[in-house]
Amino acid sequence: MLQELYEYAVKNQLAAQPGFKPKRIKAYVCLGRYGEFLGIDPGPPEPVICPDMGSAAQGPAKCNVLVEKRNIPLSGERPLKRVFFLEALEDGAESVPQMAVLRAVLDREETVSAINEGLDLQKIKPGDAIGFKVDGVPLESLAGDWWPRFRKAQSGGDKQKTAARRCLITGELGTPIATAAKVPGLMAVGGHSSGDAVICFDKDAFCSYGLKQAENACVSEDAMAAVNAALTRLIQKAPVLAGAKWIHWYKEALPPEGADLLAQAFGTETEEGGEKDDVQPDGALEAAVAEAEATRLVKSYRDGERIRLSDNIYYLMPVSGAGGRIMVRGWQQGSYEDLQKAMNDWWEDLSLVYRDGKSLLKPPPIGKINYRLLKPQKGGKSLNTRMEKELAGLEPRLIFAIVNRQPLPDAVASKALQYIRSKMLDSGDDVKREPIPDPLCCQILKAWLNRKNRFHKGGTAMQSKCNPDCPETAYQCGRMMAVYAAIQTRAMGKNLGAGVIQRYYTSASTSPALVFGRLSQLAQHHLTKIESKGAVVFYEKLLAEISEKIGRQVPTTLTLQQQAEFALGYYQQRAAMFEKKTDDETTEEE
Repeated sequence: MLQELYEYAVKNQLAAQPGFKPKRIKAYVCLGRYGEFLGIDPGPPEPVICPDMGSAAQGPAKCNVLVEKRNIPLSGERPLKRVFFLEALEDGAESVPQMAVLRAVLDREETVSAINEGLDLQKIKPGDAIGFKVDGVPLESLAGDWWPRFRKAQSGGDKQKTAARRCLITGELGTPIATAAKVPGLMAVGGHSSGDAVICFDKDAFCSYGLKQAENACVSEDAMAAVNAALTRLIQKAPVLAGAKWIHWYKEALPPEGADLLAQAFGTETEEGGEKDDVQPDGALEAAVAEAEATRLVKSYRDGERIRLSDNIYYLMPVSGAGGRIMVRGWQQGSYEDLQKAMNDWWEDLSLVYRDGKSLLKPPPIGKINYRLLKPQKGGKSLNTRMEKELAGLEPRLIFAIVNRQPLPDAVASKALQYIRSKMLDSGDDVKREPIPDPLCCQILKAWLNRKNRFHKGGTAMQSKCNPDCPETAYQCGRMMAVYAAIQTRAMGKNLGAGVIQRYYTSASTSPALVFGRLSQLAQHHLTKIESKGAVVFYEKLLAEISEKIGRQVPTTLTLQQQAEFALGYYQQRAAMFEKKTDDETTEEE
């Protein structure tokens, strides 16, 4: 794992020189060439390579130089650290004259007071990192030659020389580091504000053979700096999914468009507004475009038209923070070709008709699927907090099942069904529109069913659209329930209220034999209220056709798999009836 990260850093030119680290600068204090205070400039949007003392800056007497928290050089809160900051400026003044200007300014109380007032106006906090510009030039950009010498002098006197050892990452002989620098970016998943270490030996249990600290896993300073730079880059762009950052990369560079399959699978639906159903665009033209795009995406994977990089390798690693350390919560690597096949299966399994019966749903990203797997509730904790608590154990199993072309966990189907039942019953007595099983949940159920059937080599493959010839009785029961609901909707019109769905869906989807007799009686009653004779004939023929498929025996209870088939049969049958209604508003009346 460390070697793969090192190679990524080298190929992407991320391997920073030891003693330097990318940092986010909140503001620059601007000084003239003679030390006059000119004002405050905002920091750049991207991290800047800056001198870094590593773990030594966590102690009481040393700090980072040139770019540091505001309260260290500009106040007396941390006197020992401020003294070190000033001594470093004195040491560098000969090599970098601009440092002498800053050193003199920090001795003038009036100027320091004016600087603090300027920072206060810009709402720069005491703990925010600031830099300094002299005559328009950032000082950290001038420290390249001086800083390595100064840093080496600081570390050389504190420790005994360590014998050269073989680096576990590069295989070359070198001096092993005692402690590894920390990697930022994991605060959202339990990380520390100062960063987290990927290699850590601060407990006796981590040490062997009398070796101390990182000597137990020897890595050189250069190699560790490269690994940390790679992790920093990957963590920055990784999505947060159920309490972990899912970082991924490839051994070789990918073409710029459409080749990052894992990024497409993860998506960007990680914000709390991502649970909204936005899979269907408005308008006939946009719907046609969306359908063509979804169809093209599935077909391109099936036919192998996606860019083939058979020699490439993908790496997938979920990480989180734990007590100042990086916790690696999983590891997966494999060929790009295998990943392409896995995504082919995934997109195909998710392929499902939209509720209008015509267009296809877009393949949902993992982040959006997560919202359908939460326990139904209103209010309470934030969705991201709930996902971390409820889905932390399920998420790796789900993602690795997708990547490895394995069956999805049964908990996925159970949670999706729970969401469907909650939404179907949530409309109350004032409902004006017939509730329909959630489309995204039905995509999840279709994927779960097809993977389960493929793996166990049994059952019936679920199609994207309604399959009247499906031999599964539970699927046909779902179709029947959809027709019962449609009959009531047609009979009651705008005065629908709480109907058969709100009252009977839960019972019908788990124990259909208990309620189908009552539903049949209600359907006959509602048919008498439909004015159109053609519509009555249409519904009667449809009920007869489905009844023939169910047979004489309505199931008493349904298993988890049958409940999923029931929900999918209901959804697809209702979509099929919507399609006919859209094509010809009089279809049901003929």
